[in-house]
Amino acid sequence: MHLLNAVARQVRRAPDAVALTDHRGTRLTYAELDSRARAAAGALRALGIGPGDRVGLVLPRTTDLFVLELAVLLAGACFTPLDAAQPPDRLRTLLTRASVALLITDDQELAEAAGVPARRPEALPTPGAPAPRDPGARPDDPAYCLFTSGSTGTPVGTLISRAAMDVYVAAYARLVGASPRERGAQLGSPGFDVTIDELWPFLSTGASVHIASDTDRSAPRALADWLRAHRITQTYIPPLLLESVFHLDGADLGDVRLIRTGGERLAAYPPPDFPSRVLNEYGPTETVAGAVFCDVSAWPDRTILPPIGKPLPHIRASVRDPEGEPVTPGTPGELYLGGPTVGIGYLGDDARTARKFVEVDGERCFRTGDLVRELPSGDLEFLRRLDDQVQLLGKRVELGEVESAAATHPAVRRAAVTAPTDDAGRAERLVCFVEWHPRHTDAHAAALRTHLSALLPAYMVPTEIHTADRLPTTPSGKIDRRALLRSRRRPPHPAPTPQALVQVWEHVLGVTGLTVHSDFFLHGGDSTRAVTAVTEIGRRLGLHVTARDVFVHPTPAELAKRLTEETR
Repeated sequence: MHLLNAVARQVRRAPDAVALTDHRGTRLTYAELDSRARAAAGALRALGIGPGDRVGLVLPRTTDLFVLELAVLLAGACFTPLDAAQPPDRLRTLLTRASVALLITDDQELAEAAGVPARRPEALPTPGAPAPRDPGARPDDPAYCLFTSGSTGTPVGTLISRAAMDVYVAAYARLVGASPRERGAQLGSPGFDVTIDELWPFLSTGASVHIASDTDRSAPRALADWLRAHRITQTYIPPLLLESVFHLDGADLGDVRLIRTGGERLAAYPPPDFPSRVLNEYGPTETVAGAVFCDVSAWPDRTILPPIGKPLPHIRASVRDPEGEPVTPGTPGELYLGGPTVGIGYLGDDARTARKFVEVDGERCFRTGDLVRELPSGDLEFLRRLDDQVQLLGKRVELGEVESAAATHPAVRRAAVTAPTDDAGRAERLVCFVEWHPRHTDAHAAALRTHLSALLPAYMVPTEIHTADRLPTTPSGKIDRRALLRSRRRPPHPAPTPQALVQVWEHVLGVTGLTVHSDFFLHGGDSTRAVTAVTEIGRRLGLHVTARDVFVHPTPAELAKRLTEETR
């Protein structure tokens, strides 16, 4: 695998150079990274792990997680990282779907309940253990499996080959100028494709990667301070957070020369005096990560939202009509992506794989489901989704999966979920409409929310639940989501007092002693807890706010003022 050879070259070139650091104070040189990963790989091989096997990793974002990802690759197997913050029931579901041969976690309860062989990370050999022999993995063997939301109610695992990962990492490193001089940041959650961008292009070129704490990665001011203190030269920042960074008063990002963003639509350009170049990135998990890029700092026409740009050299992008025929430039159509970084397919779902991974002009392509158009410059402009998938806080959400989870509650007859959007067309929150079984009423909304919280990640739990006497349908018999949004009743509520929001902050963050001027993110808040706060504000106060409101107005005093102005 070329990636492994590239990392090995850096070990030989500069063994004492820093490879990884984390918020615990751990610091690994390239020699230490290599020694630990090879020792763990030897342990995996001794356990019978090899090509084709999937290894589940449910661990915090520390150096341990990424050492083990490297170890799994060295053993010839496929790593499957899962965000440990997800509900236990969902983690068990994902591990079952992945059919992992081994689970590595420090969560003892999960290890006992998963029903698969499990090891704690510290139980693997220490450096100095024998290195594994060549596992004999082939280029088309899977390197990793990432799960995203599934439209049928079941999460979907995407398999990416070792060859695809090789091509992508090398191309991305060239694109962003990764080198031993770079100091990269790691902010993304485990299990999301952005971590591929953050880690491997940098470790394969001798750069250092620095893992931020949840607190430092979540708030604009805290993130800016952390980037400066750690002398980061380039980083990924999700669009919502980046737009707040754009407008920080007196923000000093230090040495940051390049900011990469993506995961959902970027709705603003950097201010003229913004010190860092901004690269807008578009790409589905099914093509590794990024496929199309635009330097929005240099984009001349700011009368449109920032485009997604042009494909990487190895990517063939085409815009096609519903019959799969190319459209003329400027005509909207579905974006198809072809090339060597197109994934293997969906784990255990041949039918879905056949629908989405298709042959076009003799080349295997992925149908993105995104409506785009080609601008006169040749750049692509994202318009909207063609299905019921949305991006919420940079995370993929299939509305059908949320609906299926709601339908498992005994009081629910039918459920439909919608996603109101902001002026830029970005999903702001999830809203659930419920037909209750006879003798059940909207008094069950709180119980349904609790039920969903046990099944879904916090960002997939609807912030509003409404009763519908009958869910409206289109002439074709499908749920009419637009009609549902129009019918949503929003009874007037008085603006909240700052003190009421203090109580929400304390409840969500699990702390006491906060004031109306306490910043949500400086007291342990992050994007997931912001979604929980939105849900709690709706439950307690009957008010409709978004996670973006919490980002822009992070203190109770600021948010109360904003809501007071809205209710006038």
